[in-house]
Amino acid sequence: MSTETGERLLNLTLGVATLFFTAVAFAASIFGGREGEHQQQWIIAGVVASAVAVYAGNSERVRLSAYRARMQRSALQAQRNYESLIANLAPSTAQAAVLGDRTLPAPEQSVRRGRFDQSVVVGVSEISEGSRGVFYSWNSTTRIFTLVSQWPSSALPEITSGDAVYPLLELIVKGGSTLRMGDIASPFDRTPPPVADERVAVVQVKVNATAIGILVLDGKMPKSAPPPDGFSARDLRELLLYADMLAATLGAG
Repeated sequence: MSTETGERLLNLTLGVATLFFTAVAFAASIFGGREGEHQQQWIIAGVVASAVAVYAGNSERVRLSAYRARMQRSALQAQRNYESLIANLAPSTAQAAVLGDRTLPAPEQSVRRGRFDQSVVVGVSEISEGSRGVFYSWNSTTRIFTLVSQWPSSALPEITSGDAVYPLLELIVKGGSTLRMGDIASPFDRTPPPVADERVAVVQVKVNATAIGILVLDGKMPKSAPPPDGFSARDLRELLLYADMLAATLGAG
């Protein structure tokens, strides 16, 4: 007999026992309230049946609490395993060399890396349904963020120091901080939406010690219970993972 079958059988037995002895206790309370030669026996039977019914019900409650505790522990362990997986997915130097095709001639490397940039933003767009992935390079001299790749389209081609969002993006690209915001109009839209019902996440892309740009995830707020920060902490961690992969590949040459 499997563990699952055993659990079901035990649950069924406890449930039937609870119902049976509750019925016996009810019947005993009726007959025990009547005068007669068996009144005392009915009272004793009612007390015993009530005690057994309470014990069976309490046993089921304890088992349910233990089952919930096991499920919570399993969920917590699964979350820890996921965190460990995310933390260890950043590519090694050897893996980055393969991703960046470092062994190819320079012109081919450029083409392949362009394809990889596009693959990264496509992956970013799939972090959350209905979202867009965008990669902007940053020139610290001209103070301009230039669009490199996007999926889907309609992102701003560049963001200059005169744009309202520039100081915040510069803080992110220089300091390595992250951004999560919800219920806003995405500053990366070529055409601003009529309603501020979007969400945005932004992280730094840094090759070795040099900040080279930002990786953006934006899209519409979900209709069902959106988190206050727009994207979840898990979404942000996945975005950081993509930023690490992109940085490792760009720096493999």
